[in-house]
Amino acid sequence: MMGRPLIFCVLLVLAASFSLQASPIIRGKIVDKSNRLPIEAADVMLLSGSGETVVAQSFSDASGVFSIAGVRVGMYRLRVRMIGYDLYELAEVGCASAGDDTDVGTVELMPLEIGLSEVVVAAGKRQVVYKLDKRVVSGSNSLASSGGTAVEILENMPSIRVDAEGGVTFRGSSGFRVYIDGQPSMFSGTQALQQVPAGLIEDIEIITTPSARHEAAGETGIINIITKKSALEGLSGMANMSGSTALSNGVDFLLFRKLGRLQWRLSGYWNMPVRESSFSQDKTTLVGGVATSSRSDGPRRSASYRYGASGGLDYNVDDKTTLHFVGDISYGDNTRQGDLDYRESRLPAGVVGGVEENRYRSVDSFYIYATVFQGQAGFERTFAKGERLTGNFLLAYQGDPVEYFQSDLFDGGGLRRQGHRAWEDELRWTVLGNIDYVKPVGERSRIEAGYMYYSYLEDGDYSMQFWDSAKSEFYWRDDIYNTFYFQRGIHSLYAMAATGIGKVDMQAGLRGEHTHVELRSSVNGADRLINAIDLYPSVHASWGLPREQKLSVAYSYRINPPALFYMEPYITYRDYYTAEIGNPDILPEYIHSFELGYTKTFGEQFLSATAFTRSRRDKIERLRVPFQAGVTLDSMANVGRDRSTGIELNGQFRINSWWNLNVLGNAYYYEVDKMYKAEGAEETSTNYDATLNNLFTVGRGTRIQLDGNFVGPSVTTQGSSGSFWFVNFSVRHQFFANLSGTLTFRDALNSARYRSDIRTADLSSFTRIRPNYPVISLTLSYTFNNYKTSQGVSRDNRDLFEGTKH
Repeated sequence: MMGRPLIFCVLLVLAASFSLQASPIIRGKIVDKSNRLPIEAADVMLLSGSGETVVAQSFSDASGVFSIAGVRVGMYRLRVRMIGYDLYELAEVGCASAGDDTDVGTVELMPLEIGLSEVVVAAGKRQVVYKLDKRVVSGSNSLASSGGTAVEILENMPSIRVDAEGGVTFRGSSGFRVYIDGQPSMFSGTQALQQVPAGLIEDIEIITTPSARHEAAGETGIINIITKKSALEGLSGMANMSGSTALSNGVDFLLFRKLGRLQWRLSGYWNMPVRESSFSQDKTTLVGGVATSSRSDGPRRSASYRYGASGGLDYNVDDKTTLHFVGDISYGDNTRQGDLDYRESRLPAGVVGGVEENRYRSVDSFYIYATVFQGQAGFERTFAKGERLTGNFLLAYQGDPVEYFQSDLFDGGGLRRQGHRAWEDELRWTVLGNIDYVKPVGERSRIEAGYMYYSYLEDGDYSMQFWDSAKSEFYWRDDIYNTFYFQRGIHSLYAMAATGIGKVDMQAGLRGEHTHVELRSSVNGADRLINAIDLYPSVHASWGLPREQKLSVAYSYRINPPALFYMEPYITYRDYYTAEIGNPDILPEYIHSFELGYTKTFGEQFLSATAFTRSRRDKIERLRVPFQAGVTLDSMANVGRDRSTGIELNGQFRINSWWNLNVLGNAYYYEVDKMYKAEGAEETSTNYDATLNNLFTVGRGTRIQLDGNFVGPSVTTQGSSGSFWFVNFSVRHQFFANLSGTLTFRDALNSARYRSDIRTADLSSFTRIRPNYPVISLTLSYTFNNYKTSQGVSRDNRDLFEGTKH
């Protein structure tokens, strides 16, 4: 199955070694004039001496460095362009001979935004920058993200969906990995994104077809959060404070101090996002010939409480060697509460007039918390010919994480009829070490190689109490008590080659991983021991076309290993009527991903289109089945194969001096071949969503953002969810040189509604959720010593709904 892609990778690697030919080269480095930081993805063009004909084109890399090779001998003009900066042009750049190497030195671009008090921005930073193997989302270009997290920055992106409980999916999947400054987060998926305040984020990299350089885990790729940094001498920093009518609130700060070769930084945050909704659900189960129907109505509320601090130290030993040290401590807890009225009726099969009707009040709460201690040490060493060696070691410990759940069922007279109490106590260790080597070969080629070791360990137990109505007391269920131990260890090696020939850039790589998984449980027959070796190829290429157009292709092979809670072989409860159990035999998902991209720049306008297809085997999905009369049981299962094929569109337009428009759209066809033929051999759907984002500059100190959002319907293995739409409105005003405020009105027209419908032969479940209204938030931001503040507004869909997984 991997033969052809692997052969293609090998051929591309071999081609790189024959691509080195002597030709004139023009090189240089691009930096921001205000802070001397390198500028990535600046558009560098070589023009004919007197006209506007583009002879050659390139883009600066992450270090701000660019090189243009393969040009003819002669004199040219060099033009550098980047949205948000003044145009730069250098006349009479020449190449005298075939082997000439011309270094234009450091090119300083002047920001169009001069100082914090000049908030009239002639052109904002481009919201999305497309590169060979990733796209970069500006963390400062969305006003509504003020006071939010990485979730709110990302939700303006094509194919990103934030569901009713704040869960993030990308191209229909939650199987993505989250990195922070290039290192894996100790949390997974949505939880990891919610840990990072938007005010501390510079950019977010979305890597949909990761190269062999990255770990193979993550179905739809990797999200890498780049935190803010400063190169200014002395002390600089910023602070943000926010609150909302949903009683969400938060504070975060960032401090930098640079003294010669030494720089330290300190950041911290405290926030409590709250989500409240009105919930209703109609459910019918058929168990043992007894049909049980129930209707539940009432409020649902969830809240998270998080705080943390991080400190870092960078020391430049000399011009070629840098040492890095980072220490973090964070605490997080999540609560979920429900107070629902249940009306229940039971009809035994074959019984005439035997309907039993009852009315109950269900009160449930869920509580989880953990403290995380994390330390990192690393180095970077460059050598004479541009070789670079980097290494990093990370150790993290989650101290005494606890999950607590309780559920009580009261009759009409307030007497407790049923009740549960459950505790899951555990400890978690994470170890990560990696070393990477990069060697330039000529001007546009390089080879890379590296090794990584990763280990995650979790050890704990699960205990539960039930209510004894006869004795009016809780008692321990020894038959449910369970101990568990889980460890996943991965050894990885990779090699890559990259080259550029004319207007073509390409890279290919191969990664090999050995995975060891051990699961031990006191549940009989639940122990598992797994060893596997897999190879993961990747290919990326791009072609520069005339008139500022670019075409790109990409392929990668990925794995999505099941999380531990997917595998835990014991029953837990979300409330009295909803139970869950893990599946120790669940298999990892394997994914083939292909992309074809096109971008076009014209002046300050930008268009992009990305066609993609993803095929996956052993798809993991949550299934719901009847468990007891009126009670359903959720579990994870490999439901078969699925395929997604679609297109993402993005247009960034500058209508006039005061209006910027960003249009995003996504549509894909989804098909799943199910293993459960009794419930239908195949399911298909067409999924789509769209965002229209308007950013207006009003006067010298005020910006307004108005965005409309539509999320189309979707299907799952067992049912479907309906479409919904909503509108957000935000205003940011600069009060003083260092102080700004942002007011955001979420779901301003009160239009958001969530609907889910699950139907099988012995179960039907219809859920409706309406978020509490209105949700208005206010964020204040303060900067000092000319630290550049974020200039954007985003949205917080976490406050829209609560209870989608109920």
